[in-house]
Amino acid sequence: MGSQERILVIDDDVGVCEAITAALNRRCEVSCVHTGSAGIDAICSGPFDLVFLDYALPDFRGTDLLKLIKRFFPSMTVVLITGQGSEDVAIEALQGGARDYLRKPINLGELLARVDSLFAIRRGGQERRSNEYVQLLEGALPGAPEEPSRARSIARAVRYIRSNLKTPLSLEAVARVAGMSKFHFCRRFKAVMGCPFREFLARTRVARAKELLRDREYKVEDVAREVGFRDPAHFSRVFREVEHLLPSEYRRLLVASPGSRVMESQRPGD
Repeated sequence: MGSQERILVIDDDVGVCEAITAALNRRCEVSCVHTGSAGIDAICSGPFDLVFLDYALPDFRGTDLLKLIKRFFPSMTVVLITGQGSEDVAIEALQGGARDYLRKPINLGELLARVDSLFAIRRGGQERRSNEYVQLLEGALPGAPEEPSRARSIARAVRYIRSNLKTPLSLEAVARVAGMSKFHFCRRFKAVMGCPFREFLARTRVARAKELLRDREYKVEDVAREVGFRDPAHFSRVFREVEHLLPSEYRRLLVASPGSRVMESQRPGD
């Protein structure tokens, strides 16, 4: 396997990311992000030869993010990672365009064999390395199921949201960034992202808040301001709606945790 090949791991389990990186970083370049939104940002800045995508992310279902990736970059190779044993998940992943799927706990021997096989296919010419990153900027995505200009508009809106979480981020402002009316933006955003704009914004802010809450130097009210909430009480309500517990309770759970999760760990709903 050549060192030029690049892998992106999208998984909020730090232990899983570290284990995959340790297993593969001598063979290729491995990057890790912990939210779906960060994954979108990384992919748009790519390119990557292979993406490992967790089924349960703080701000996305993996299969919803898979649809988005395949909409923008239909030839990208994606492998879904899931802790669920349901065949329905595997079927949904394959129907959504995943090349393969792996179940947790991940067997490292199986992981290496799958990666070798997938890259052998690419090197054998059965799957070309995508130049869709250039095409996305130039407005030419041949064969892409989403109209290129609208795909670029939603991608631009998502990057704007991630870069401006500290600001109010009204629907009107984000729709202007996408170059659409509010009505058309809401329709296109939900079709591409798999959830309404307001839900995506809330989940993205909460995902960032969870990262900040790991730092004990931040008070809860400081975290609220950093992710765009002027009212800490409103922040707590939104956080509880998404995570089913308050920010202070989430922080206590972090403190009580016996360390980061490892490769073989499983979590409810993952």
